[in-house]
Amino acid sequence: MNPSSLHTLSNLVARRFTRLVVGGLLAGVGLVAVAQTTKKSDFVAPPANANINSCSISEFRTLALTTHDAQERSEILTQWLKTNSASCSTYQILLLSSNRSQWMGTADTAKVAGLFDQIIERKLKQDPQALKAMYGSEGAAAGGSKKKSESAGASTSSIEPGGAAPPPGTVMLAAGAAPAAVAVGAAPAATAAQSINISLGASAPQAEDLTRKLPLDSEPKPVFPPERGRQLKNYFGKLRTEMIRNYFMENSSPGNCPEGLTFSKTAGCESRVAVPWKFGEPLPPSAKSFPIPEPLLSKLSFYPGYQFVRVGTDILALEKDSGKVADAVLNMGKSG
Repeated sequence: MNPSSLHTLSNLVARRFTRLVVGGLLAGVGLVAVAQTTKKSDFVAPPANANINSCSISEFRTLALTTHDAQERSEILTQWLKTNSASCSTYQILLLSSNRSQWMGTADTAKVAGLFDQIIERKLKQDPQALKAMYGSEGAAAGGSKKKSESAGASTSSIEPGGAAPPPGTVMLAAGAAPAAVAVGAAPAATAAQSINISLGASAPQAEDLTRKLPLDSEPKPVFPPERGRQLKNYFGKLRTEMIRNYFMENSSPGNCPEGLTFSKTAGCESRVAVPWKFGEPLPPSAKSFPIPEPLLSKLSFYPGYQFVRVGTDILALEKDSGKVADAVLNMGKSG
């Protein structure tokens, strides 16, 4: 083989060797890159909203007080409880339950009460004494229940006036006629020194049923402007006044005022024309009256001697036989 052929063959072998070396290096770099990529893919960053659920009593209260439609309010708060109750402490759930009737109004249904009971049961499942107190199996008997309360031991006891206060962090569960003290863990620092009296749905003592009675004689009578004259009958009282106020608060909003009223940012639904009605007199001939909505009327009307109308923003009870104004709730219960 001549020198020229040897030189050509040598160059060819050198180029092939160089390609093999470079190819090997690139393959090695590729394997390292794949290994690094695979290793990184095993790491999963925690979601940014992992702790988005929280238990905020102020949020529950705000939703309750700013949602005017009762059915919508019930649905929103039910969903809030299902979403956030797991994040609530027993103490927070008991506080929500004790205030729900005041904040939820007519949206506080038996179904909502049952949901609260389920949540509280889950949180008290390791404490059978607390569950007994919750459902009134201890100290619930009327009359001679003192002996039963004494035999219940330290877990449930009657709290007599002037007796020793329960220790900090104790929540008072209403159990029939005798409240029972149940420890549910340490309370938040700001309230650690307080005891809280709460009612857990059906376990609370039944209050006197006033829905079909006239106000008690001991109940203070409302004060009316002198130009309205003297009230003939204290018919509405505090209870029906509250029913009227709640109904119109839940069913009035901008663009949705009762007939004959207009909405004002400062006063809500109001009347532009004052009607000079007086107690003991029939309505003036010029007064335009409006019927009471049936859902509210069914709560107000139980005595056949009266009929009910709205004049402006005032709810009036008229004697059926004479048409005289006997009682009134001024400004749909918002004042007076």
